[in-house]
Amino acid sequence: MEVRFYKAGEIDEAEMLYAVVASQCQGRWIFVRHRDRDTWEIPAGRKEQGESMLQTARRELYEETGAAVYELREICDYSVTKGDTRYGRVFFADIRELGPLPESEIAELALQEDLPAELTYPEIQPLILKQVIQELAAIVEVREEHLEQWTRLGVMLWPGHSFAELRESFLQILRSPKETAFLCRVGQDYAGFINVSIRVDYVEGSESSPTGYVEGIYVKELYRRQGIAKRLLEQGEAWALSRGCTQMGSDIEADNGGSYEFHTKAGFQEANRLICFIKDIG
Repeated sequence: MEVRFYKAGEIDEAEMLYAVVASQCQGRWIFVRHRDRDTWEIPAGRKEQGESMLQTARRELYEETGAAVYELREICDYSVTKGDTRYGRVFFADIRELGPLPESEIAELALQEDLPAELTYPEIQPLILKQVIQELAAIVEVREEHLEQWTRLGVMLWPGHSFAELRESFLQILRSPKETAFLCRVGQDYAGFINVSIRVDYVEGSESSPTGYVEGIYVKELYRRQGIAKRLLEQGEAWALSRGCTQMGSDIEADNGGSYEFHTKAGFQEANRLICFIKDIG
């Protein structure tokens, strides 16, 4: 099986059979279960005669989720080749209000922070969701309005601290001229964050002062291996560079192999076996 993606509108609608509507509500992704299956899927369905793809997407979204208030946008076109080739269009629905689930082939829906373990189309749906995430992902500098979402992510990275402790700590960051943070927003959800600072004391391995420093970086499981951590780091580096730093430092726990791999791939050089890292950024 081969799955390919194209710019929205690149494939003639006359060739299309399916509309897939990746949907969020209350900051979580919607998956639905067909009455005859035990597996979960992204809301989707076949185009009916005389419909445009947008009409198909709106109809399927209502029939499978009961969405009452929402915004709908095109993401991309796609094809699946398994013997023959079939085409469809991917949409994203930002749902603000769900109504009752209509009588249909859908038995139930679930609001998920991650992919369900049992998917109806496991070779296709993760790839479609990845395309949606890459299209929606945006890096924003934190403001006080982001404090709750930012703190929830912080607890995921530092579970030894309470929500209240981290919230107070993050408030201090917002008030500090030498610290900031960036979030990655994906639709209604927040995928990850980076906390960065300017250090004027000695940073292991650095040859200049002040030095930018990664105080913490985290991306939720669903959004990993999609370049989000790299984008967060690049934003943090740009912030430090604009404040006169020419190097960026970081550190990890010695047994965190995943974080070590990320740092070295991002251009950091190991500075000591603490483990600390340093990287030239300007």
